[in-house]
Amino acid sequence: MPAEEKMSLKQLFQGFKEWLLFINNQRKKIGYGTLIVLALILSYNYLKSPVYDANTTFVLERDNMGGMGGLSSLASLSGFNTSSLMGGASSLFQIDNIQELYKSNSMLKEALLAKVDINNKPQLLIAYFAKAEKLEKKWAKKQVFLKDFYKNETEFSRAQDSLIKDAIKLIKKSYLIVEKPNRNTSILNVGFSHKDELLAKLFNEVLVNKVNTFYYKTETLKTATNLKILQVQADSVKNVLNMSLLSLAELDQNIPNRNPLAKTALVPYEKAMVDMQANKAIYLEIVKQLELAKVAHRNKTPLIQIIDKPSFPLENSRWQFLNTLIIGLFGGAMFMVLSLSMQRIVLQALNE
Repeated sequence: MPAEEKMSLKQLFQGFKEWLLFINNQRKKIGYGTLIVLALILSYNYLKSPVYDANTTFVLERDNMGGMGGLSSLASLSGFNTSSLMGGASSLFQIDNIQELYKSNSMLKEALLAKVDINNKPQLLIAYFAKAEKLEKKWAKKQVFLKDFYKNETEFSRAQDSLIKDAIKLIKKSYLIVEKPNRNTSILNVGFSHKDELLAKLFNEVLVNKVNTFYYKTETLKTATNLKILQVQADSVKNVLNMSLLSLAELDQNIPNRNPLAKTALVPYEKAMVDMQANKAIYLEIVKQLELAKVAHRNKTPLIQIIDKPSFPLENSRWQFLNTLIIGLFGGAMFMVLSLSMQRIVLQALNE
């Protein structure tokens, strides 16, 4: 056994030495092959259309009750339910739901039908998307033209709605990326990748703006409605209070020298005084609730802080020249060495 092991090790080194000599003898082929592979990689990298990536990264934060602080405790002691003013801790727009909102058909449709400035000319994004995707002829066969999308959305035909849905499916399948870089954070990344650099940037910006606007309006809808109602009530009660004060003053002027024994003459004045005090108390209570509602509305307003947004030039899939050169030389050399080695092994096996 020891003799056999020594012979095997000797054969191994001998075989490795022969392989090195073989590779050394084939260095010209390896050099030419490496140059050919390098040329192919460079041609592929610079002749193909690059894919541009437009990414917007932002963080979502909303303070439900913490922002009320001591005011919440004080209002509770006074008998006010601040949680009802705040609308409660809503879980409607958690970060996972926002991800699905970005992929929803309604938001993507709004983005496609939005107007954007391209070369200082207003144009529908869906028209520019159709040109970039070369869909004009395909749509024309279905009797749908780009000018038809400039009509009111309620006047869209069945064919137009169908083509919009097809465009949305294509976007969700091939171009749109919505993800969380880290599952433990509230940071969201929205990306759009396309061969048209301008389309990638425009679509990303329009979609982010549409979704964030919808998110803002929906989150503040309840508190904004409550604030508006309280403001109307406060203005109305204030007008009534002003009228009651004026009426009380007029009655007081009509009785310049009161007779202490004429009690009935004071009844209108006393009734006006009671109305004035009641209106004053109601007005003070409404003003308190109005101020709490203003604080609640401010705290309900979500914070959408953009961290990164797309800007020209966009990142693309094209390799840099130095990286391409290194990959081409190293990859080409390895490919030629492996190819020649396999060829040598096959020939040796056939000869045996």
